[in-house]
Amino acid sequence: MPILPTSDRRARLIAAAFLVLAPLAYGALGVSLDMDANWDLRNYHWYNAYAFLTGRIGIDLLPAQMPSFYNPILDLPFYWLATAFPAPVAGFVWSAVQGLNLPLLFGLAMASLSVGTEMRRTLLAAALAAMGGLGGGTLGLLGTTFQDNVVSLGVLGAALVVVSGLPRLLDGPAGWAFARVAAGGVLAGAAMGAKNPTVIFAVGLCLAFLVLPARPWRRLWLAFFFGIGVLAGLAATGGFWMVHLWQSYGNPIFPHMNHVFKSPLAAISDYRNYSFLPADPVERVFFPFYFLRDPIKVGEVAWFDLRVPLLFALVPLAGLAALVRRPAQAVAVPGAARYLLTALAVTYALWVYMFCVYRYLVPVEMLAPLAVVLAAGRLPMPVKVRMGAATALLVLVQATMQPADWGRVNWSRQWVQADVPSIEDPDHTMLLMGGYWAISHVVPLFPPQMPVVRIQSNFLQPDSVGNGMRAVLERRVAEHKGAFLMLSTIPDTPGAAKAAALMGLTLDPQGCRPVPNNLGETLNLCPVRR
Repeated sequence: MPILPTSDRRARLIAAAFLVLAPLAYGALGVSLDMDANWDLRNYHWYNAYAFLTGRIGIDLLPAQMPSFYNPILDLPFYWLATAFPAPVAGFVWSAVQGLNLPLLFGLAMASLSVGTEMRRTLLAAALAAMGGLGGGTLGLLGTTFQDNVVSLGVLGAALVVVSGLPRLLDGPAGWAFARVAAGGVLAGAAMGAKNPTVIFAVGLCLAFLVLPARPWRRLWLAFFFGIGVLAGLAATGGFWMVHLWQSYGNPIFPHMNHVFKSPLAAISDYRNYSFLPADPVERVFFPFYFLRDPIKVGEVAWFDLRVPLLFALVPLAGLAALVRRPAQAVAVPGAARYLLTALAVTYALWVYMFCVYRYLVPVEMLAPLAVVLAAGRLPMPVKVRMGAATALLVLVQATMQPADWGRVNWSRQWVQADVPSIEDPDHTMLLMGGYWAISHVVPLFPPQMPVVRIQSNFLQPDSVGNGMRAVLERRVAEHKGAFLMLSTIPDTPGAAKAAALMGLTLDPQGCRPVPNNLGETLNLCPVRR
């Protein structure tokens, strides 16, 4: 099905207006929500881009804690925007980039649905796309640096490449079909290479080919070539970083899965975050209803959205109904509903097993309005009843939505500002970092000749056992012959002093000076001596 109207001129104008104006409106909406100051921005998104662009990788040690080892590729464009332009301008552009999800959602709806006239289909697609950008997680992420609504561009783009090729992919020329799905795989793989948790979408989109209404070998070859594309995309955006991690640490996804790669520079551990996973099998099976009641389980902050619980109930019903009897009047292009709903189901199953961090599931939230229509369209009821039920459910979903807020502040001229005190001898001073709070965003504002070593983090402490990075930390501190300064939050200063003492250093609390900054609490800069 074409992703743009072909015969109705007014529908074409409406479609064109939506494609152009939706990202701009999203940009303006992002500015209205105030400036992002989330914990991850302060912990690593800002610093990692700075370190990569200024060649500080290998000079500094763990300023961003464990995320110091994360691929910085997604953080580079934001960092460039936010350092080259006033913060409100950068925020508008960044939000508009995230708003490109809306044209992709529009295209997916146009390519999937086969209801009514072109005008009706266009208006429905625009409404579903707009709703896709107004979910509790999606709206909360607008204008932020978490990147889950940036890698979603690859996920939705991959789905659009596939779905807009239906039904020709099912029985058209094999070479064309395989090349097309490989192109879709490249987009999904690029998203995965840029942010590893996106693997759940790459796998979901790949396995969904196996349920298409095509010959068995055709399905397998489509999945195979999509997988080849995924590997190519992964290499394009993640390959350089995996090579760097392999050469530096002996683990291409360091420190994750170190129980497999056994790098001596980390503990023998999988470094997996278990804190969000369900407590027992019953909770895992019915997890959407658990986190609907307690969103902190998966969201880190309070929010409310019915999309995922609704899909959890509706998609299995649609699958069972399709096994019993086909609807008399289809609302979707052959294969489209089956492909998308299967991809979402597989993705969710992987998510609830591997992560349970709601941000990682945001592309599902974006697709949920379309998925509700597709799932309702497979129920054995008159088409007006199906569409009426879908409309009522979506109105309820949007009316009850409450967006997440991971932390915002009033707009300032520059995204990151801090009043760093004068450093007496920066050429011979090492900046130590203590505590576990997110403070590396101020590091770029210190004199660049100062090496930065974090002695206390969620990856390494001075008394860590079985982590070979401890020897690196001790050597870096021991070999420094000049002065030391300790940066921490004010509440973390006593803990930072204890960490320094474990390394034979003494923090002088009487000499501490405040470091006010615009994104978080005032920090402490304290002299340290041997």
